[in-house]
Amino acid sequence: MVTLTIDNRTVTVPEGTTILEAARSARLDIPTLCYLKDINEIGACRICMVEVEGEQRLVAACDTQVAEGIVVHTNSPRVREARRVNLRLLLAHCGMDPALADGCAHMAATKVYAVALDEITAKRSAPAAAE
Repeated sequence: MVTLTIDNRTVTVPEGTTILEAARSARLDIPTLCYLKDINEIGACRICMVEVEGEQRLVAACDTQVAEGIVVHTNSPRVREARRVNLRLLLAHCGMDPALADGCAHMAATKVYAVALDEITAKRSAPAAAE
């Protein structure tokens, strides 16, 4: 068993558990868009990024295994800003029409991370600069 701290909560989980699974076992929410347990655990969307004390970079909670004694922050300003930026990048390239996106996880996340859809759609529809 491995003991770690997530958002000031002590959590003990089996070795090999991901940070995401450990958080969920403690009823702590880490958002995901691409995560499908045992099918797609590659951290492609980067929405599940968390901060691990002592690590220079944020890590994807869905494909980073826990380690003894680590301290994880799931909602720090740095984490929230990274999620906001990653969500903007995803939306800028997905071609999604906000008018047709009722119930879409991407669109729900825009509200959580205060991503302005009009800014994204304006950039996507702007004519390319002349070369």
